[in-house]
Amino acid sequence: MKKLASLFLAALFCVSAFSQSNDLLKAGRTLDSLENYTKAIKKYDEAIKRKPDYPEAFNARAISRQKLKDYRTSMQDFNKAIQLRPDYSEAYLNRSSLKGELEDSRGEMQDLNKAIELKPDYAEAYNKRGLVRSRLGDHTGEITDYTKAIGIKPNYGEAFHNRAHAKYIMGDKNGACQDYSKAGELDYFKAYEDIKDVCK
Repeated sequence: MKKLASLFLAALFCVSAFSQSNDLLKAGRTLDSLENYTKAIKKYDEAIKRKPDYPEAFNARAISRQKLKDYRTSMQDFNKAIQLRPDYSEAYLNRSSLKGELEDSRGEMQDLNKAIELKPDYAEAYNKRGLVRSRLGDHTGEITDYTKAIGIKPNYGEAFHNRAHAKYIMGDKNGACQDYSKAGELDYFKAYEDIKDVCK
């Protein structure tokens, strides 16, 4: 009976620790959205202290650290998140952004490929990979990626805008203007500035 009671108390403690860590994660994300990255990191620190195997907290802390240009510890946190959860597609996507900021295009592309392998319907990863292909001069490949993103998420205004830019570079002005218009219709209002410049 004592053993059963001990197991029950241990389970209750685990549930309580997770609940507290989850609340701290949410608080950290709120602070991050308010651009208070240092305080956000402190919340993530507390969440990890209560639950050391919490990949979401490591991923979130990595994002805040990246925004503070603390690239070394940001990379360590992304790596830890992926180590704890090898199928964490969002962490691969986020780490790709860090690698891009560090001008590691090959590593950036590898992480995006992995994110898509883990989550084939990951529209944001296709859109991001399209942007990397654009930077590398692969405009046909980027159009393919944006089209895939739009197929998964038909209201993805940013992907329409990015595809419009690629089409314009490839000489398809009519197709570009159609995509710019669709992007604006989907509340990606930056597209209307491009329409003024391109679609005359």
